[in-house]
Formats: sequence, C-alpha cells, structure tokens
Amino acid sequence: MTDAIHWREAVKNRDTVALRRFTCTTKREGKKGPPPHEDQVQRYFRQHAITAANRSRDQGNGGRLMIAEDSLGIAAAYTHQRLTTKLPPKVLLALGFMGAGEVTRELCFLAVATRHRSKGGALADDAVARALYDIIDCEPEAERIHVFGQVDYNNKASMKMLERFNFRQLTQGVPPPTGDQRLGWWLHVIDPPP
Repeated sequence: MTDAIHWREAVKNRDTVALRRFTCTTKREGKKGPPPHEDQVQRYFRQHAITAANRSRDQGNGGRLMIAEDSLGIAAAYTHQRLTTKLPPKVLLALGFMGAGEVTRELCFLAVATRHRSKGGALADDAVARALYDIIDCEPEAERIHVFGQVDYNNKASMKMLERFNFRQLTQGVPPPTGDQRLGWWLHVIDPPP
C-alpha cells in the first residue's frame, strides 16, 4: 500500500526543517558521495530553496516552491520562476522572436526523494506535469509560455523525463575540460487554452 501524496506551496516557518532533511541523492557504487549533479540539487533544496523562491516572488519574478508530502516527509519538490538567467546565444536563436503575450519561465529545480526513485518515474512525471500546470496558473495573461530548464550532461534520467513531456534539447551540456558548460538547455512551449 502506498502513502497518499499531497502537493502544496512550501512555507518558510513550516517547511524549513523538513527541507533540510530532504534526501534525493543516491550513492554511487565504488565512489565517495552521490553524483555531483544530484548533490547540487539536494543542497539547493536543503539550503536555498525557500529563500530563493521568496526572494524571486518579492522581486516580482513569480518564484514558487512546491512540495509533495507523504507520511515520511517531503516526497518531491520543484521550483520555478520567470526566467532571469541570461540565455546563451544558441538558445536565443532557437527561441527566435517573441511576440506580445509571450513570457519565459524557468523550471529551476525538481527532485524526487530517494525512497520514491527507481519506481518507473511516476512521481517525477507527476511533478513535471504539476509544475507545467502551475506555471500556466502563474501566467494567466500569457498567450504563450516558453518554459526553460537546464540539465547536467550526466543526468540521463532527467533528460528522459523532460523528453516524455516534449521538452526539446536546445544545447547539450559538455563535460570539462573540453567544455565550460555542463548544463544543457531545454525548452517546452505551452499555448494555454483561452
């Protein structure tokens, strides 16, 4: 029997301690510590997510931090905001001309607790679907929403997840020392219903 999972927006005073305990990394066989890209995401949720979402909202960028809870604590989480990152030229070319009524948002971070991983990606897929609907809700006046995400070149599971939701890879992350950008850019375009 599986626990019921409930989604809600994170609240600083209520969720800070639970986020500090959120575990979404796996151990690598024969290596010390989790994969670096997983560790970075876990550290973000544990140390910065609530502050970053609140700051983004306070600055008018519509930051949101949503968490899923089960009986054991936080089961998944995601953050999104209006895109504030400077896009690389190759990504700008792929985006092309944006008309009136078009907005850009970034799906900043998304993670699933370790206890829910290796189960076919159901909770991850639910998180992406909810994030996309939440993004639509945050931009009620938008005629088109360009949703960007960045994925580490080693994170094959996240790439597959985004592909299931018709995100298109715009640039590929490149490992050092041959490249200087380990995160690849992905794009999903939403045309909300009128």
